[in-house]
Amino acid sequence: MMPFMWLALLLAQAGPPAPPKPMTENRPPVPVQPAPTNYPTSPNVDRIFAVAAMQGNNAELDMAQLALKQGTANEVLGYASKMIAEHEGLMREMQPALRRVLGTEPRERLAAPDALALRHLESLSPVDFDQDYAVQQIGDHLAALTAFQTEADNGSDPQLKAMARKWLPSIKAHLELAVDLTQHIGGSSPFKSH
Repeated sequence: MMPFMWLALLLAQAGPPAPPKPMTENRPPVPVQPAPTNYPTSPNVDRIFAVAAMQGNNAELDMAQLALKQGTANEVLGYASKMIAEHEGLMREMQPALRRVLGTEPRERLAAPDALALRHLESLSPVDFDQDYAVQQIGDHLAALTAFQTEADNGSDPQLKAMARKWLPSIKAHLELAVDLTQHIGGSSPFKSH
């Protein structure tokens, strides 16, 4: 089953969605549980994080570029543009430290689940693309949140830990935007200017 298709099936079984609630600036933040601290800090945590961060960032950029080509909703196009700008900035800042820890680029540009998800998105018609892309973004940012929180809590490289802590609020914000995006496709846009 394609990544996150179980979520789509669950949503389909739940019936038609309720109308989207108006976006508010005062919504509660997405709750995040700290990573377990019973794991010893180790260079392996840093290496695993470095691979996950590089591959995850590559996937975000590839999927956002695809969304600019195949997306139809203004909300999706706005979200994708924001992801490109912010993930390029994240990578510019983090890449030297990630390469230092790894010694090289990861063998695979994308993790297998991300490559599969990208192929799935590429196969969709524009009519089906927007919702699947938005749902994919929720899963991707949950995974990124876990990786960055784990590094912040359990990494051994001080520079990577500091960068993970610095970027956690942005990743949480991306996750919240992705959740809002799924609720607003076809409705009012979280990106419209006031």
